[in-house]
Amino acid sequence: MVEAPRYAALLLFVVFASLTGARAAAGDAESRFAEANSAFQAGEFTRALQLYEQCVQLGMQGPAVHFNIGVAAYRAGDYARAESAFREVARTPAMAQLAYYNLGLVALKRGDQKAARGWFDRAARDPADETLAALAAQRLEELPQQRAGSPWSYYARAGIGYDDNVALRSESIETPGIGQDDSFAELLVAGSYSFLPSWRIDGAAGLMRYSELDEFDQSALSLGVARGFEVDSWYFELGGYATQLSLGGAVYERSAAAVAQARRNFEGFGTLRGQLRWSSVDGDGDFSGLTGSRTELDVQYDWAWRALNFSARTSTELNDSEDEVFASRWVEVGGVARWDATPLWSFSADLRLRRTRHPDQPEVQEGWDDNRQSYRFEATRVLWKGAQLWLRFGHERNASPVDAYDYDRNWVAASLEVWR
Repeated sequence: MVEAPRYAALLLFVVFASLTGARAAAGDAESRFAEANSAFQAGEFTRALQLYEQCVQLGMQGPAVHFNIGVAAYRAGDYARAESAFREVARTPAMAQLAYYNLGLVALKRGDQKAARGWFDRAARDPADETLAALAAQRLEELPQQRAGSPWSYYARAGIGYDDNVALRSESIETPGIGQDDSFAELLVAGSYSFLPSWRIDGAAGLMRYSELDEFDQSALSLGVARGFEVDSWYFELGGYATQLSLGGAVYERSAAAVAQARRNFEGFGTLRGQLRWSSVDGDGDFSGLTGSRTELDVQYDWAWRALNFSARTSTELNDSEDEVFASRWVEVGGVARWDATPLWSFSADLRLRRTRHPDQPEVQEGWDDNRQSYRFEATRVLWKGAQLWLRFGHERNASPVDAYDYDRNWVAASLEVWR
């Protein structure tokens, strides 16, 4: 059935060529489309792909030309381009089933049987074309039976870095550690255990150690349970978590949180995610003023175009602490663009803008706003399956009318990540 995309494409050449050509902005596009068809039929798939791409540049639009791009890319061995083209075709309901089937073929070529099974299942359940549905069902039967997945999963990260402003304070404030730079080492380990149909236990532990400024050493422990379920096209998750945070070797915060998450995938358009987290906070020692509640809301939308992936995000947090020094509320907006340059290397840029409102602090300062800009540039390099090198650089500029909160910060880090 490897020949299936070619057969489908040849059929579409006949059915759609005149319609697509008629919509082209110029005769050059029609001529180029015919030339691409001839190259494809002659087995010159790389040339056909280039010519179909030129048709789009000349103004030709519609699912047919994108489908032909997908088929030509598939035959030329460019499976990443084939996938992006068929995903574009899937936006058209009348051709979605055929696009799903071909996405399954692409996934097989890329060695991803799990993804292939998902695409074939979608094609088999689509009633639009019974013959194609039967063909997809046959493909599902031919795939090896799925092994029962391990209930355990984990993520671990270890790395080193350098921070030129450890305490996030202005260099004009004369206090030990303020404005000082230092190198650090980090370690994070997280794991999950799934049980019953939809329950999961999560645990995590993290450490950050500075080479000299040990009063800023940090550690974190977290343990919780969550349950997921689906309602129509939405996936929901409810959970509860307990967290403990330490600074300089002493615990400064313990909290218990209730978390609700929602996710929906809009086929061909992206994924919407949201999370609401409410925490009861208990501050300890010098940080007893943290005691109170914390409410966090996060909404994110992800989408992809060819080798580019984008995320737009907005977050807000309300810290209702007993001590005005720790009480605040902030709103943040940001976006991330990631380029999968090669199968091994990816690069990303992250921009975030945050406004923080601090309440009145008696005998110190009336309420004020801080404005923070954060930039981050990252690169990842796949080392082997389930492992990668993660390089990142970050810059922060927090503009504040209060000297103690007005600062600049730059940091770099390199980490090894492994997961399963």
